[in-house]
Amino acid sequence: MASNNQSQNLDTLIGQSITIKGDVTYTGLMHIDGHVDGSIISESDNDTLVVSETGCISGTIKSGNLVINGQVEGDITATGKIEVASKARINGNIYYVNIEMETGSQVNGKLIYQGGEVTPMVSKKTESDVS
Repeated sequence: MASNNQSQNLDTLIGQSITIKGDVTYTGLMHIDGHVDGSIISESDNDTLVVSETGCISGTIKSGNLVINGQVEGDITATGKIEVASKARINGNIYYVNIEMETGSQVNGKLIYQGGEVTPMVSKKTESDVS
C-alpha cells in the first residue's frame, strides 16, 4: 500500500519485543511493531501512527493519519487518512474521513463517516397533471 509517510521522519518506534501497558500520547510519526495495552492518542491532525504486521493494540486509537497492518482491539478515530492493509485485523468501530482498505483486511465493527456535510440523495417525485 503506497503511503505518503516516507517523507516523514520516524519519531517513535515501539519494537517487536516491547509491551507497553498504559496510555500513550505522541507527536510526529510513531511506528509500532510491539504491543500496546492502552489508548494511543496523537497531539495533532498531522501526526501519523503505523501499526505493522507484528503490531498489536488493545485500546482506543485517536490519530491524524493511520496505517494499520496489525491487530487492533478497540475503536479507531482518524481526522485524516486511514490505510487498512491486507493483514489488518480490527475489532472495533472506525470513525473516518478518508479510508482505504486492501483486499484481505478484516474489520469487525462499523465504519462511521465523520466528514463534512453530506448531500442527501433525494429522489424527485414527479407529479402528473390531473385534469
